Amino acid sequence: MRKLERTYSGTERIVARARFSAWAFLREVFIAALLGGIIAVLWVFAGDIEGALDPNFSGEPRYLTPEVFKWTMVGAGGFVILLALLHALSLYMQEIIITEDKFLYRSGIGSTVNVMLPLGEIRYIDVRQNAVQLLLGYGKIKIITDGEEPFVICNLVRPERFARRIMKQCSVARASIRPRLKLAVGSKH
Repeated sequence: MRKLERTYSGTERIVARARFSAWAFLREVFIAALLGGIIAVLWVFAGDIEGALDPNFSGEPRYLTPEVFKWTMVGAGGFVILLALLHALSLYMQEIIITEDKFLYRSGIGSTVNVMLPLGEIRYIDVRQNAVQLLLGYGKIKIITDGEEPFVICNLVRPERFARRIMKQCSVARASIRPRLKLAVGSKH
């Protein structure tokens, strides 16, 4: 059980939880393919590149050797793995739950971001997905409230479904507040 769930599950009913998509790692796959492709092209054309840059080129590369390219591949692979680990940690440290009357978001390791919005303050939710995200079933939502800047959350699994659940719970929360307000107004007259 994660931090928000531990905090709120004993006192409030959790209505919905968000899940984050592993397809968000396509960026790291693209970076790996791009770096690997660049290194492969440099490796294949190492002699031509050194010949174009060095007027005293003898035909055998001195700087762009297979040993240099092996270490370059190791470095590029390590870089991509580091990016993927940081991205995975970032996704793991994000948590979103919806209780009967609140939207709760938590993110971060060293310095954290905690957002608690009463559901009655949420006006609408904008769901954004590009063609690839639509095909793979993930995207981002932008939560619009009255006073604050829009709050954006990326890499959600089925964002339109999660947005519908939030708005449904917003309607339930607003409906439970309205009767109390009408009674209070009626008792003053």
